[in-house]
Amino acid sequence: AEDVDKLYDWSNRMIGWDDPEYGSTQADGELAAAEIFLYANEIAARRRAEPRDDIVSALVRPDEHGDTLTEMEFCMFFVLLVIAGNETTRNAITGGMQAFMDHPDQWRRLQHDPGLVPSAVEEILRWVSPVIGFRRTPTCPATIGEQSVDRGDKVVLYYPAANRDGDVFEEPHRFDIGREHNPHVAFGGTGVHFCLGAHLARLELKVMFETLARRLDRVEPAGPARRLRSNFVNGVKAMPVRIHPRQD
Repeated sequence: AEDVDKLYDWSNRMIGWDDPEYGSTQADGELAAAEIFLYANEIAARRRAEPRDDIVSALVRPDEHGDTLTEMEFCMFFVLLVIAGNETTRNAITGGMQAFMDHPDQWRRLQHDPGLVPSAVEEILRWVSPVIGFRRTPTCPATIGEQSVDRGDKVVLYYPAANRDGDVFEEPHRFDIGREHNPHVAFGGTGVHFCLGAHLARLELKVMFETLARRLDRVEPAGPARRLRSNFVNGVKAMPVRIHPRQD
């Protein structure tokens, strides 16, 4: 817990290096990644010597076949936990609150019917799409829409575009927390490309908006949000708000 600020700093430097407000560079972003690797290796060494009931101890422990992660595999897994475990969820929460401020009727709807929380979470994920895109490399010739791609081509997948596909979603540009058919791709595709933390992210969003809807009457903007300049994360650097607690 005492290293939370350090982890957030590394995360911001890795993800936000292209934003002029952070005054960083791509080289500094790469340095942040190296600093995370060093930190990860230090924790791994401590947990091997003194295991605890935590995720790092589980990752460095041999599995049932006696296999262990290599140093690089562990470091990359740790980076995944640090970056994907905070950038996506905190921006989904912020973007979700922005959506409710922009659509106060949906906020009242959530308050009056808490049973809508699960579908509200899915709509927030679709609407916000915290990860803007990933790149994939076809292993064989294929056709995407009307575009032919060859083996080895680089294909960028833009999740916000997919999550507003009029052929898939009815009224895709409407924020509807009761949306029944919502096959969004905010967590990626299927199989190995599906988000490892999807269940935790959904739980965090569920608890957050259940609690906010129960405790707050409404949230109003107190100034414009400042967005992150990034082609990877749909980030919000600051979003000033005015909170009105419930009186009942």
